[in-house]
Amino acid sequence: MMFRTCLNSTIGLIALVAAVPALAADSLPPPAPVQVVDQTSSCLYGRFDVGGVFHERPDISLTAIGPGGGFGGGSLNAVGETIEDSVLFEAGFGCQLLDTFRVEIVGGARLEQSLSDPFGTLSADLQSFTGFANVYYDITNYAGWTPYIGGGIGLAYHRITDLVAPPDSSSGDEVDFAWNLQAGLSYDVSQQTKVDFGYRLTDLGKARSDGLVTMIVDDLMAHEFKVGVRFNFDAW
Repeated sequence: MMFRTCLNSTIGLIALVAAVPALAADSLPPPAPVQVVDQTSSCLYGRFDVGGVFHERPDISLTAIGPGGGFGGGSLNAVGETIEDSVLFEAGFGCQLLDTFRVEIVGGARLEQSLSDPFGTLSADLQSFTGFANVYYDITNYAGWTPYIGGGIGLAYHRITDLVAPPDSSSGDEVDFAWNLQAGLSYDVSQQTKVDFGYRLTDLGKARSDGLVTMIVDDLMAHEFKVGVRFNFDAW
């Protein structure tokens, strides 16, 4: 009888111990859900800009390179030469590597610009295309406004067309090294969108025509004022 009583007590104690975790689980609040860190955030952004191109006075020379050349095998520097102001369209993409450092790849096109002089001895059109790899330092953010400085290197492709004077020249192409220095200010329209106001000093190298008389347009320096929009790729 005593053995049966001890056995029943032991079984009851085991059952009570087994029930305690279940009762405790019922009385405790449910565990907090596991937080998943968002790994989709991207540094990449796209941009589009439009602006005005204001050239400094270029250095234009005319050189006879073959029999019958207008200058008997010599060369002549143009006098009073000018290059018309133009409009720039540019697009590209970049990566905001740090809060203060970003890189970009951009390509741009400038509308045709007239080359001329006061004497009617120079008349042609010039169109230029550029590709730049740029780096920027974003100084700091003041209530959504971020001043920056930057610069880049790349290539410029020039096309001289509609060449009326000198008469012994013809259309030609030239690819040359180009570089730029920049300063500007961006404004945070939203977390994904910025409006960009920028100034760029650009050296576009030189352009060249073909023909018996070669026209070389050197020192293609331009002051460019741009306004654009930058979109973070997370917004698309």
